[in-house]
Amino acid sequence: MATIYLDHQATTPADPAVVEAMTFAATHHFANPSSPHAAGIRAFREVERARGAVARLVGAGRSEIYFTSGATEGNNLAIKGVVRPGERRHVVTTAVEHKSVLDTCRSLTAAGHEVTVLPVDTAGRVTARQVAAALRPDTALVSVMLANNEVSTVQPVAEIGAVTRAAGVPLHCDATQGVGSLPVDVRELGVDLLTFSGHKIYGPKGIGVLYVSNRLADRAPLLPLLHGGGQERGLRAGTVNTAAVIGLGAAVAVLAERRAEEAVRLAGLRELFLSELAERVPYTLNSGTGPGFLPHAVNLSFAGADAQQLLLEVTDIAVSTGSACNSSAQEPSHVLRAIGLSPERIRGSIRIGFGRFTTEQEARQAARSLAKAVVGAPTAARPA
Repeated sequence: MATIYLDHQATTPADPAVVEAMTFAATHHFANPSSPHAAGIRAFREVERARGAVARLVGAGRSEIYFTSGATEGNNLAIKGVVRPGERRHVVTTAVEHKSVLDTCRSLTAAGHEVTVLPVDTAGRVTARQVAAALRPDTALVSVMLANNEVSTVQPVAEIGAVTRAAGVPLHCDATQGVGSLPVDVRELGVDLLTFSGHKIYGPKGIGVLYVSNRLADRAPLLPLLHGGGQERGLRAGTVNTAAVIGLGAAVAVLAERRAEEAVRLAGLRELFLSELAERVPYTLNSGTGPGFLPHAVNLSFAGADAQQLLLEVTDIAVSTGSACNSSAQEPSHVLRAIGLSPERIRGSIRIGFGRFTTEQEARQAARSLAKAVVGAPTAARPA
């Protein structure tokens, strides 16, 4: 039986246009784009073409876009690049950030810096007022994600950006989950640093984007994590992954054409799924489904159920209990804990994300299969 893939927060399948572009690049633009010969120059031009596409997508200048291996590297580079070793400084972030932000901040704490982790409300949201209250004279950076990968909450980044801009503090935004579903403009958001990954927008794995505003770069250039050949204008050494960059450019081109229409369709699939599910089994929503939340995702709990066991029972659906970065450790979701859910409710929680190639029939079938597994579970009879 074919698997119905509903784990698009973890990764997305490559769009056919991306596969085609990367296949062509592997055979026609394989030269090192840093090489001075004709083949290298042709590869360089394709890399710059993709850089321009990314810049247009997020409202940046081409010189403000840097390619990385993904959002994890980008987040590390953005945070550690601003908070330099030997300078004891203060950082503000939130309790629902991705591990690549939270763990990077923990590394700063171990190095002698101070980190304020802001709590969130029951929807998983912080406020600009909270950020303003947390700022100090020695605050070097604020890092707030655009949208959450587990409960779909969209943060008020533009409001926070107004606060940080007035205070003269750089703002970093991990936009990995938002770029594919939300309009993103770095000027409107007021961010100085922004990161995302190609594989979350139907592009290849192993490629990501770091936006660094010219304003920040001119005032306080980031400290590189990698040293070597000086690629990416000295910020990220290492031979450019040309095929992946070209694939990312193709993914961005498709996204730019389809994002608004796609968001409406995906929200409809989610409602169809929840309606089908509600007819068969009770559940409790852990995430919102209206304005202020991502359109394609939902997090819900089944009372008395063990979500990990349910995933083993539902063999025709690919869903998850939370972030793929936490699954190997089998730790309760730090996001669900941060919004105040009980251990029992977290234990029965499942994250579902619809995507570009999900059909209505698949949404209905997924609801039926999941409901069947929940009803068949020995402890699933208690009401939500």
